[in-house]
Amino acid sequence: MTSQLHAMRIPAPPTVPVLSVSRKGLSWSDPGSVARIVDIEIDGNRLWSEPMPPVSPAGRRWLEWPGALQPHLGGTGDAVVRDQATGAAIARGAYALGRQRDARTLADLSRAGLVVDKWGKIGAAPTSHLHQALMAGLDRVLADLAAAGRVASITGGTLLGAVREGAILERDDDADVFVYLGSMHPAEVSLESYAIERELEERGHRIIRHSDAHLQVLVGIPGAEAAHVDIFMGFFHEGVYHQPIAVRGRFTEQQILPLGTASLGGRTYPAVADPEGWLELCYGPGWRVPDPAFRFRTPMGTRRRFENWFGVYDLNRHFWERAGQRTGRDPWIPDADALLGATPDGGRVLDLGCGRGDLARRLADAGRDVLATDFANSAVEATRRAADAAFESRRVNLADRRAVLDLAADELGRGRRVDVLLSDVLAYVNRATRANVFLLLRGLLADGGVAVASFPVNPSMRYDHHRPDTWHLPIAWLRTETQPFGLGIAVRRYDYRRTTAGTRLIATVELWCAAGTPGVEGDPT
Repeated sequence: MTSQLHAMRIPAPPTVPVLSVSRKGLSWSDPGSVARIVDIEIDGNRLWSEPMPPVSPAGRRWLEWPGALQPHLGGTGDAVVRDQATGAAIARGAYALGRQRDARTLADLSRAGLVVDKWGKIGAAPTSHLHQALMAGLDRVLADLAAAGRVASITGGTLLGAVREGAILERDDDADVFVYLGSMHPAEVSLESYAIERELEERGHRIIRHSDAHLQVLVGIPGAEAAHVDIFMGFFHEGVYHQPIAVRGRFTEQQILPLGTASLGGRTYPAVADPEGWLELCYGPGWRVPDPAFRFRTPMGTRRRFENWFGVYDLNRHFWERAGQRTGRDPWIPDADALLGATPDGGRVLDLGCGRGDLARRLADAGRDVLATDFANSAVEATRRAADAAFESRRVNLADRRAVLDLAADELGRGRRVDVLLSDVLAYVNRATRANVFLLLRGLLADGGVAVASFPVNPSMRYDHHRPDTWHLPIAWLRTETQPFGLGIAVRRYDYRRTTAGTRLIATVELWCAAGTPGVEGDPT
Protein backbone atom coordinates (compact mmCIF):
# COMPACT_ATOMS: atom_id res chain seq x y z
CA MET A 1 0.00 0.00 0.00
CA THR A 2 2.84 2.33 0.93
CA SER A 3 4.54 1.69 -2.40
CA GLN A 4 1.29 2.54 -4.19
CA LEU A 5 1.07 5.86 -2.32
CA HIS A 6 4.65 6.65 -3.30
CA ALA A 7 3.80 5.91 -6.90
CA MET A 8 0.78 8.24 -6.77
CA ARG A 9 2.65 11.21 -5.30
CA ILE A 10 2.29 14.42 -7.34
CA PRO A 11 5.71 15.71 -8.41
CA ALA A 12 6.86 18.91 -6.70
CA PRO A 13 6.72 22.01 -8.89
CA PRO A 14 10.02 22.98 -10.48
CA THR A 15 12.18 25.14 -8.27
CA VAL A 16 12.48 28.76 -9.34
CA PRO A 17 16.14 29.81 -9.54
CA VAL A 18 17.41 32.01 -6.74
CA LEU A 19 17.76 35.66 -7.69
CA SER A 20 21.00 37.20 -6.43
CA VAL A 21 20.65 40.92 -5.77
CA SER A 22 23.51 43.35 -5.13
CA ARG A 23 24.17 47.05 -5.65
CA LYS A 24 25.66 46.15 -9.03
CA GLY A 25 22.62 44.33 -10.35
CA LEU A 26 20.58 41.13 -10.41
CA SER A 27 21.66 37.69 -11.63
CA TRP A 28 20.24 34.19 -11.79
CA SER A 29 20.99 30.80 -13.33
CA ASP A 30 19.18 30.15 -16.59
CA PRO A 31 16.62 27.32 -16.58
CA GLY A 32 16.04 27.61 -20.32
CA SER A 33 13.43 30.36 -20.18
CA VAL A 34 12.02 31.53 -23.51
CA ALA A 35 10.77 34.87 -22.16
CA ARG A 36 11.38 37.83 -24.47
CA ILE A 37 10.59 40.63 -22.01
CA VAL A 38 10.92 40.46 -18.22
CA ASP A 39 9.29 42.54 -15.49
CA ILE A 40 11.31 43.19 -12.36
CA GLU A 41 9.14 43.37 -9.26
CA ILE A 42 10.10 44.76 -5.88
CA ASP A 43 7.87 43.72 -2.98
CA GLY A 44 5.11 42.63 -5.34
CA ASN A 45 5.03 45.66 -7.65
CA ARG A 46 6.61 46.04 -11.09
CA LEU A 47 9.43 48.57 -10.95
CA TRP A 48 10.73 48.28 -14.52
CA SER A 49 10.85 46.05 -17.61
CA GLU A 50 13.77 44.90 -19.75
CA PRO A 51 14.47 42.60 -22.69
CA MET A 52 15.61 39.22 -21.40
CA PRO A 53 19.41 39.48 -21.01
CA PRO A 54 21.65 36.92 -22.76
CA VAL A 55 23.04 33.87 -20.98
CA SER A 56 26.68 34.18 -19.96
CA PRO A 57 29.23 31.39 -20.58
CA ALA A 58 28.74 30.49 -16.91
CA GLY A 59 25.04 29.87 -17.55
CA ARG A 60 23.73 32.97 -15.76
CA ARG A 61 21.76 36.02 -16.78
CA TRP A 62 22.59 39.52 -15.55
CA LEU A 63 20.64 42.78 -15.29
CA GLU A 64 22.08 46.12 -14.22
CA TRP A 65 20.01 48.57 -12.20
CA PRO A 66 18.62 51.44 -14.29
CA GLY A 67 20.50 54.67 -13.66
CA ALA A 68 17.41 56.33 -12.17
CA LEU A 69 17.32 53.72 -9.40
CA GLN A 70 20.96 54.10 -8.33
CA PRO A 71 20.20 56.71 -5.61
CA HIS A 72 17.55 54.38 -4.15
CA LEU A 73 19.56 51.17 -3.76
CA GLY A 74 18.98 50.50 -0.09
CA GLY A 75 16.79 48.64 2.36
CA THR A 76 15.52 45.08 2.41
CA GLY A 77 12.73 43.23 0.66
CA ASP A 78 11.82 40.68 -2.00
CA ALA A 79 12.60 40.77 -5.71
CA VAL A 80 11.14 38.71 -8.55
CA VAL A 81 11.92 38.51 -12.26
CA ARG A 82 8.82 37.54 -14.26
CA ASP A 83 8.06 36.63 -17.84
CA GLN A 84 6.11 39.70 -18.97
CA ALA A 85 3.94 37.66 -21.35
CA THR A 86 2.89 34.85 -18.97
CA GLY A 87 3.47 36.31 -15.52
CA ALA A 88 5.49 33.24 -14.52
CA ALA A 89 8.31 33.78 -12.03
CA ILE A 90 11.71 33.22 -13.65
CA ALA A 91 13.83 33.94 -10.55
CA ARG A 92 13.08 35.00 -7.02
CA GLY A 93 15.11 36.18 -4.04
CA ALA A 94 15.50 38.54 -1.12
CA TYR A 95 17.68 41.64 -1.12
CA ALA A 96 19.50 43.50 1.64
CA LEU A 97 21.27 46.54 0.22
CA GLY A 98 22.12 48.36 3.41
CA ARG A 99 21.03 51.71 4.68
CA GLN A 100 19.98 54.40 2.20
CA ARG A 101 19.97 57.56 4.29
CA ASP A 102 19.52 60.30 1.71
CA ALA A 103 16.75 59.04 -0.58
CA ARG A 104 13.75 56.75 -0.72
CA THR A 105 14.58 53.07 -0.95
CA LEU A 106 13.39 50.58 -3.55
CA ALA A 107 10.64 49.54 -1.14
CA ASP A 108 9.55 53.16 -0.82
CA LEU A 109 9.29 53.49 -4.60
CA SER A 110 7.34 50.24 -4.81
CA ARG A 111 4.85 51.31 -2.14
CA ALA A 112 4.37 54.66 -3.89
CA GLY A 113 3.46 52.94 -7.16
CA LEU A 114 6.43 54.41 -9.04
CA VAL A 115 8.14 52.83 -12.06
CA VAL A 116 11.00 53.54 -14.45
CA ASP A 117 9.41 54.89 -17.64
CA LYS A 118 10.42 54.59 -21.28
CA TRP A 119 12.80 57.54 -20.89
CA GLY A 120 14.58 55.86 -17.98
CA LYS A 121 13.03 58.27 -15.46
CA ILE A 122 11.04 57.49 -12.33
CA GLY A 123 7.34 58.31 -12.57
CA ALA A 124 3.92 57.19 -11.45
CA ALA A 125 2.75 53.84 -12.76
CA PRO A 126 -0.03 54.48 -15.29
CA THR A 127 -3.59 53.92 -14.08
CA SER A 128 -7.04 54.18 -15.64
CA HIS A 129 -7.48 57.44 -13.71
CA LEU A 130 -4.30 58.82 -15.28
CA HIS A 131 -5.45 57.75 -18.75
CA GLN A 132 -8.79 59.49 -18.27
CA ALA A 133 -6.92 62.65 -17.29
CA LEU A 134 -4.75 62.35 -20.39
CA MET A 135 -7.78 61.98 -22.67
CA ALA A 136 -9.38 65.07 -21.14
CA GLY A 137 -6.15 67.02 -21.48
CA LEU A 138 -5.66 65.84 -25.05
CA ASP A 139 -9.16 66.98 -26.02
CA ARG A 140 -8.59 70.44 -24.59
CA VAL A 141 -5.10 70.94 -26.05
CA LEU A 142 -6.14 69.90 -29.56
CA ALA A 143 -9.24 72.11 -29.41
CA ASP A 144 -7.21 75.12 -28.30
CA LEU A 145 -4.53 74.54 -30.94
CA ALA A 146 -7.24 74.36 -33.61
CA ALA A 147 -8.81 77.57 -32.26
CA ALA A 148 -5.41 79.23 -32.63
CA GLY A 149 -5.28 78.14 -36.28
CA ARG A 150 -2.65 75.43 -35.79
CA VAL A 151 -2.44 72.17 -37.74
CA ALA A 152 -2.09 69.56 -35.01
CA SER A 153 -2.65 65.84 -34.53
CA ILE A 154 -1.87 63.00 -32.17
CA THR A 155 1.61 61.53 -32.54
CA GLY A 156 4.19 59.34 -30.79
CA GLY A 157 2.92 56.76 -28.32
CA THR A 158 -0.60 58.17 -28.52
CA LEU A 159 -0.73 57.51 -32.27
CA LEU A 160 0.84 54.09 -31.70
CA GLY A 161 -1.87 53.20 -29.19
CA ALA A 162 -4.61 54.44 -31.52
CA VAL A 163 -3.39 52.48 -34.55
CA ARG A 164 -2.34 49.30 -32.75
CA GLU A 165 -4.93 49.00 -29.97
CA GLY A 166 -7.49 51.78 -30.35
CA ALA A 167 -6.61 53.00 -26.86
CA ILE A 168 -3.84 54.64 -24.85
CA LEU A 169 -1.10 52.06 -24.36
CA GLU A 170 -1.43 50.32 -21.00
CA ARG A 171 1.91 51.59 -19.71
CA ASP A 172 1.87 55.02 -21.34
CA ASP A 173 1.99 57.92 -18.89
CA ASP A 174 1.52 60.91 -21.21
CA ALA A 175 -0.22 62.01 -24.40
CA ASP A 176 1.60 63.23 -27.50
CA VAL A 177 0.64 65.92 -30.02
CA PHE A 178 2.59 67.50 -32.85
CA VAL A 179 2.07 70.83 -34.58
CA TYR A 180 2.93 70.81 -38.27
CA LEU A 181 4.82 73.95 -39.33
CA GLY A 182 5.62 73.14 -42.98
CA SER A 183 9.06 73.93 -44.43
CA MET A 184 10.91 76.15 -42.01
CA HIS A 185 14.38 77.07 -40.77
CA PRO A 186 15.12 75.85 -37.21
CA ALA A 187 15.36 79.46 -35.99
CA GLU A 188 11.83 80.08 -37.27
CA VAL A 189 10.68 76.90 -35.53
CA SER A 190 11.97 78.32 -32.24
CA LEU A 191 10.00 81.53 -32.75
CA GLU A 192 6.85 79.59 -33.63
CA SER A 193 7.18 77.49 -30.49
CA TYR A 194 7.10 80.64 -28.35
CA ALA A 195 4.06 81.89 -30.25
CA ILE A 196 2.32 78.57 -29.57
CA GLU A 197 3.28 78.79 -25.90
CA ARG A 198 1.70 82.25 -25.66
CA GLU A 199 -1.45 81.08 -27.46
CA LEU A 200 -1.91 78.22 -25.02
CA GLU A 201 -1.12 80.28 -21.92
CA GLU A 202 -3.71 82.83 -23.02
CA ARG A 203 -6.20 79.95 -22.95
CA GLY A 204 -5.28 79.03 -19.39
CA HIS A 205 -2.73 76.24 -19.88
CA ARG A 206 0.34 75.74 -17.68
CA ILE A 207 3.43 75.11 -19.81
CA ILE A 208 6.84 73.62 -19.08
CA ARG A 209 9.33 74.28 -21.87
CA HIS A 210 11.66 71.36 -22.59
CA SER A 211 13.29 73.00 -25.61
CA ASP A 212 12.52 75.41 -28.44
CA ALA A 213 10.71 72.53 -30.18
CA HIS A 214 9.06 70.70 -27.27
CA LEU A 215 6.44 71.99 -24.85
CA GLN A 216 4.74 70.13 -22.03
CA VAL A 217 1.19 71.08 -21.05
CA LEU A 218 0.28 70.13 -17.48
CA VAL A 219 -3.13 68.53 -17.04
CA GLY A 220 -2.97 68.51 -13.24
CA ILE A 221 -6.20 67.01 -11.96
CA PRO A 222 -6.46 65.63 -8.39
CA GLY A 223 -4.75 62.26 -8.18
CA ALA A 224 -2.97 62.80 -11.51
CA GLU A 225 -1.04 66.02 -10.94
CA ALA A 226 1.84 64.85 -13.12
CA ALA A 227 -0.38 64.12 -16.13
CA HIS A 228 0.72 66.07 -19.17
CA VAL A 229 0.42 66.43 -22.92
CA ASP A 230 3.67 66.77 -24.86
CA ILE A 231 3.64 69.07 -27.90
CA PHE A 232 6.35 68.60 -30.53
CA MET A 233 7.11 70.80 -33.52
CA GLY A 234 7.11 68.98 -36.87
CA PHE A 235 8.78 70.59 -39.88
CA PHE A 236 10.79 70.06 -43.05
CA HIS A 237 14.29 71.49 -43.37
CA GLU A 238 16.45 70.94 -46.45
CA GLY A 239 14.07 68.23 -47.65
CA VAL A 240 14.25 66.15 -44.45
CA TYR A 241 11.41 65.77 -41.97
CA HIS A 242 12.24 66.70 -38.37
CA GLN A 243 10.14 66.16 -35.25
CA PRO A 244 12.13 66.54 -32.05
CA ILE A 245 12.94 64.89 -29.79
CA ALA A 246 13.73 61.72 -31.70
CA VAL A 247 12.32 61.71 -35.26
CA ARG A 248 14.35 62.70 -38.31
CA GLY A 249 14.24 61.07 -41.72
CA ARG A 250 12.65 60.73 -45.12
CA PHE A 251 8.95 61.52 -45.06
CA THR A 252 6.78 63.58 -47.39
CA GLU A 253 4.18 66.27 -46.85
CA GLN A 254 1.69 64.02 -48.65
CA GLN A 255 2.15 61.53 -45.81
CA ILE A 256 1.13 64.26 -43.35
CA LEU A 257 -1.57 66.24 -45.15
CA PRO A 258 -4.46 66.23 -45.45
CA LEU A 259 -4.86 65.01 -41.90
CA GLY A 260 -6.87 61.85 -41.45
CA THR A 261 -8.37 60.43 -38.27
CA ALA A 262 -7.65 57.68 -35.77
CA SER A 263 -9.80 56.18 -33.01
CA LEU A 264 -8.57 56.38 -29.44
CA GLY A 265 -10.70 55.18 -26.55
CA GLY A 266 -13.85 55.41 -28.66
CA ARG A 267 -13.13 59.00 -29.72
CA THR A 268 -11.90 60.31 -33.06
CA TYR A 269 -8.69 62.32 -33.23
CA PRO A 270 -6.71 63.95 -36.06
CA ALA A 271 -3.79 61.89 -37.34
CA VAL A 272 -1.24 62.15 -40.15
CA ALA A 273 -2.35 60.89 -43.56
CA ASP A 274 0.04 57.91 -43.36
CA PRO A 275 0.12 56.86 -39.69
CA GLU A 276 1.80 53.52 -40.43
CA GLY A 277 4.61 55.28 -42.29
CA TRP A 278 5.14 57.74 -39.45
CA LEU A 279 5.19 54.94 -36.85
CA GLU A 280 7.86 53.09 -38.82
CA LEU A 281 9.92 56.29 -39.07
CA CYS A 282 9.70 56.73 -35.29
CA TYR A 283 9.76 53.19 -33.90
CA GLY A 284 11.19 51.10 -36.72
CA PRO A 285 9.64 48.27 -38.74
CA GLY A 286 8.73 46.29 -35.60
CA TRP A 287 6.27 48.87 -34.30
CA ARG A 288 3.29 46.53 -34.63
CA VAL A 289 4.67 44.15 -31.96
CA PRO A 290 4.16 45.37 -28.36
CA ASP A 291 7.41 45.86 -26.45
CA PRO A 292 6.90 46.92 -22.81
CA ALA A 293 10.66 47.32 -22.41
CA PHE A 294 10.95 49.80 -25.30
CA ARG A 295 13.42 52.64 -24.72
CA PHE A 296 13.97 55.58 -27.06
CA ARG A 297 17.54 55.57 -28.31
CA THR A 298 17.95 58.67 -30.44
CA PRO A 299 20.82 58.48 -32.98
CA MET A 300 23.67 60.67 -31.76
CA GLY A 301 23.67 62.77 -34.93
CA THR A 302 19.96 63.51 -34.53
CA ARG A 303 20.38 64.28 -30.85
CA ARG A 304 23.29 66.66 -31.41
CA ARG A 305 21.41 68.47 -34.18
CA PHE A 306 18.24 68.96 -32.12
CA GLU A 307 20.08 69.96 -28.94
CA ASN A 308 22.21 72.53 -30.78
CA TRP A 309 19.23 73.92 -32.68
CA PHE A 310 16.69 73.98 -29.86
CA GLY A 311 18.55 73.68 -26.56
CA VAL A 312 17.88 71.49 -23.53
CA TYR A 313 15.90 73.32 -20.85
CA ASP A 314 14.62 70.40 -18.79
CA LEU A 315 17.84 68.73 -17.63
CA ASN A 316 17.37 66.95 -14.28
CA ARG A 317 13.97 68.53 -13.58
CA HIS A 318 12.52 65.19 -12.45
CA PHE A 319 15.35 64.88 -9.93
CA TRP A 320 14.64 68.33 -8.53
CA GLU A 321 10.87 67.79 -8.50
CA ARG A 322 11.51 65.09 -5.91
CA ALA A 323 14.22 66.97 -4.04
CA GLY A 324 11.81 68.01 -1.30
CA GLN A 325 11.18 64.35 -0.48
CA ARG A 326 14.85 63.68 0.24
CA THR A 327 16.42 64.21 3.62
CA GLY A 328 20.00 64.90 4.55
CA ARG A 329 20.34 68.56 5.50
CA ASP A 330 18.58 71.47 7.12
CA PRO A 331 18.13 74.81 5.32
CA TRP A 332 21.34 76.82 5.18
CA ILE A 333 19.97 79.78 7.13
CA PRO A 334 23.47 81.33 7.51
CA ASP A 335 23.39 82.06 3.75
CA ALA A 336 20.33 84.25 4.22
CA ASP A 337 21.99 85.92 7.21
CA ALA A 338 25.11 86.58 5.12
CA LEU A 339 23.01 88.38 2.52
CA LEU A 340 21.19 90.35 5.21
CA GLY A 341 24.52 91.50 6.58
CA ALA A 342 25.75 92.66 3.18
CA THR A 343 22.64 94.53 1.98
CA PRO A 344 20.50 97.49 3.10
CA ASP A 345 17.29 97.08 5.07
CA GLY A 346 14.06 96.85 3.10
CA GLY A 347 15.74 96.06 -0.20
CA ARG A 348 14.61 93.85 -3.06
CA VAL A 349 16.04 90.29 -3.02
CA LEU A 350 15.82 87.47 -5.56
CA ASP A 351 16.20 83.99 -4.05
CA LEU A 352 17.21 81.89 -7.06
CA GLY A 353 16.81 78.15 -6.49
CA CYS A 354 14.69 78.69 -3.40
CA GLY A 355 13.78 75.06 -2.70
CA ARG A 356 11.09 74.88 -0.01
CA GLY A 357 11.33 78.61 0.66
CA ASP A 358 12.94 78.51 4.12
CA LEU A 359 15.57 81.13 3.29
CA ALA A 360 13.07 83.32 1.45
CA ARG A 361 10.93 83.29 4.57
CA ARG A 362 13.94 84.29 6.68
CA LEU A 363 14.68 87.21 4.34
CA ALA A 364 11.04 88.32 4.29
CA ASP A 365 10.81 88.17 8.08
CA ALA A 366 13.84 90.48 8.18
CA GLY A 367 11.97 93.05 6.11
CA ARG A 368 13.24 92.29 2.62
CA ASP A 369 11.00 92.44 -0.46
CA VAL A 370 11.55 88.88 -1.73
CA LEU A 371 10.88 87.06 -4.99
CA ALA A 372 11.63 83.33 -4.58
CA THR A 373 12.17 81.32 -7.78
CA ASP A 374 12.88 77.70 -8.58
CA PHE A 375 13.09 75.30 -11.52
CA ALA A 376 10.84 72.66 -9.93
CA ASN A 377 7.09 73.13 -9.74
CA SER A 378 7.03 71.15 -6.49
CA ALA A 379 9.44 73.68 -4.95
CA VAL A 380 7.41 76.65 -6.16
CA GLU A 381 4.22 75.14 -4.70
CA ALA A 382 5.97 74.43 -1.38
CA THR A 383 7.31 77.98 -1.34
CA ARG A 384 3.86 79.44 -1.93
CA ARG A 385 2.57 77.50 1.05
CA ALA A 386 5.50 78.70 3.18
CA ALA A 387 5.15 82.31 2.02
CA ASP A 388 1.73 82.93 3.56
CA ALA A 389 1.63 86.12 1.44
CA ALA A 390 4.90 87.33 3.02
CA PHE A 391 6.77 87.12 -0.29
CA GLU A 392 6.31 86.30 -3.97
CA SER A 393 7.18 83.00 -5.66
CA ARG A 394 7.56 82.19 -9.33
CA ARG A 395 8.85 79.38 -11.53
CA VAL A 396 11.94 80.44 -13.47
CA ASN A 397 14.03 78.06 -15.57
CA LEU A 398 17.59 79.38 -15.45
CA ALA A 399 18.53 77.10 -18.36
CA ASP A 400 16.17 79.06 -20.63
CA ARG A 401 17.89 82.33 -21.52
CA ARG A 402 14.64 83.86 -22.70
CA ALA A 403 13.08 83.23 -19.28
CA VAL A 404 16.17 84.69 -17.61
CA LEU A 405 15.99 87.83 -19.74
CA ASP A 406 12.27 88.16 -18.96
CA LEU A 407 13.12 88.06 -15.25
CA ALA A 408 15.87 90.64 -15.73
CA ALA A 409 13.52 92.97 -17.62
CA ASP A 410 10.87 92.68 -14.90
CA GLU A 411 13.34 93.50 -12.13
CA LEU A 412 15.13 96.31 -13.95
CA GLY A 413 11.75 97.85 -14.71
CA ARG A 414 11.29 98.43 -10.99
CA GLY A 415 14.10 100.98 -11.03
CA ARG A 416 15.63 99.92 -7.72
CA ARG A 417 18.62 98.01 -6.40
CA VAL A 418 18.35 94.23 -6.48
CA ASP A 419 20.38 91.74 -4.42
CA VAL A 420 20.52 88.01 -5.14
CA LEU A 421 20.79 84.83 -3.07
CA LEU A 422 22.11 81.64 -4.69
CA SER A 423 22.21 79.21 -1.78
CA ASP A 424 23.40 75.74 -2.83
CA VAL A 425 22.64 76.26 -6.52
CA LEU A 426 25.59 76.99 -8.82
CA ALA A 427 27.32 73.62 -8.53
CA TYR A 428 24.18 71.72 -9.50
CA VAL A 429 23.58 73.27 -12.92
CA ASN A 430 25.69 72.97 -16.04
CA ARG A 431 28.05 75.58 -17.41
CA ALA A 432 25.57 76.94 -19.97
CA THR A 433 22.99 77.53 -17.24
CA ARG A 434 25.59 79.23 -15.04
CA ALA A 435 26.36 81.54 -17.97
CA ASN A 436 22.69 82.58 -17.97
CA VAL A 437 22.91 83.25 -14.23
CA PHE A 438 26.02 85.39 -14.64
CA LEU A 439 24.35 87.33 -17.45
CA LEU A 440 21.43 87.98 -15.10
CA LEU A 441 23.79 89.10 -12.31
CA ARG A 442 25.66 91.46 -14.62
CA GLY A 443 22.41 93.25 -15.37
CA LEU A 444 20.84 93.21 -11.92
CA LEU A 445 23.91 94.09 -9.84
CA ALA A 446 24.95 97.10 -11.92
CA ASP A 447 23.25 99.49 -9.46
CA GLY A 448 25.41 98.36 -6.54
CA GLY A 449 23.70 95.11 -5.67
CA VAL A 450 25.53 92.02 -4.44
CA ALA A 451 24.94 88.29 -4.71
CA VAL A 452 25.74 85.72 -2.04
CA ALA A 453 26.31 82.20 -3.33
CA SER A 454 27.23 78.95 -1.60
CA PHE A 455 28.23 75.67 -3.21
CA PRO A 456 30.37 72.56 -2.64
CA VAL A 457 33.90 72.86 -3.97
CA ASN A 458 34.96 69.24 -3.42
CA PRO A 459 33.67 66.14 -5.22
CA SER A 460 31.16 64.02 -3.35
CA MET A 461 32.28 60.57 -2.25
CA ARG A 462 28.93 59.45 -3.68
CA TYR A 463 29.44 61.09 -7.08
CA ASP A 464 26.92 60.03 -9.69
CA HIS A 465 26.51 61.93 -12.96
CA HIS A 466 22.74 61.35 -12.78
CA ARG A 467 22.58 63.01 -9.35
CA PRO A 468 23.33 66.73 -9.71
CA ASP A 469 23.46 67.11 -5.93
CA THR A 470 26.77 65.19 -6.08
CA TRP A 471 28.39 67.71 -8.45
CA HIS A 472 30.86 70.38 -7.34
CA LEU A 473 32.21 73.77 -8.48
CA PRO A 474 35.84 74.68 -7.72
CA ILE A 475 36.53 78.37 -7.11
CA ALA A 476 38.94 78.39 -10.07
CA TRP A 477 36.12 77.32 -12.38
CA LEU A 478 33.89 80.06 -11.01
CA ARG A 479 36.54 82.71 -11.66
CA THR A 480 37.04 81.50 -15.22
CA GLU A 481 33.32 81.42 -15.98
CA THR A 482 32.46 84.81 -14.45
CA GLN A 483 35.37 86.70 -16.04
CA PRO A 484 33.62 87.41 -19.38
CA PHE A 485 30.70 88.94 -17.48
CA GLY A 486 32.76 91.43 -15.49
CA LEU A 487 31.78 90.05 -12.10
CA GLY A 488 33.92 90.44 -9.02
CA ILE A 489 34.30 87.52 -6.59
CA ALA A 490 35.30 87.40 -2.93
CA VAL A 491 35.41 84.17 -0.94
CA ARG A 492 33.94 84.94 2.50
CA ARG A 493 34.34 81.58 4.20
CA TYR A 494 34.68 77.82 3.89
CA ASP A 495 32.88 75.37 6.13
CA TYR A 496 31.80 71.75 6.16
CA ARG A 497 28.08 71.13 5.86
CA ARG A 498 25.85 68.11 5.76
CA THR A 499 24.25 67.70 2.33
CA THR A 500 22.10 65.10 0.58
CA ALA A 501 25.34 63.76 -0.93
CA GLY A 502 27.30 63.55 2.33
CA THR A 503 29.42 66.07 4.20
CA ARG A 504 30.91 68.58 1.75
CA LEU A 505 33.32 71.52 1.88
CA ILE A 506 31.18 74.56 1.10
CA ALA A 507 32.42 77.94 -0.11
CA THR A 508 30.38 81.07 0.51
CA VAL A 509 31.21 83.90 -1.90
CA GLU A 510 30.03 87.38 -2.75
CA LEU A 511 29.70 88.52 -6.35
CA TRP A 512 29.22 92.02 -7.68
CA CYS A 513 29.46 93.96 -10.93
CA ALA A 514 33.12 95.03 -11.13
CA ALA A 515 32.65 98.54 -12.57
CA GLY A 516 31.07 97.03 -15.66
CA THR A 517 34.46 96.03 -17.02
CA PRO A 518 34.62 92.48 -18.38
CA GLY A 519 37.68 90.59 -17.23
CA VAL A 520 38.06 92.43 -13.89
CA GLU A 521 37.76 89.95 -11.02
CA GLY A 522 37.72 92.57 -8.28
CA ASP A 523 38.53 90.01 -5.55
CA PRO A 524 40.20 91.74 -2.61
CA THR A 525 41.11 88.47 -0.94
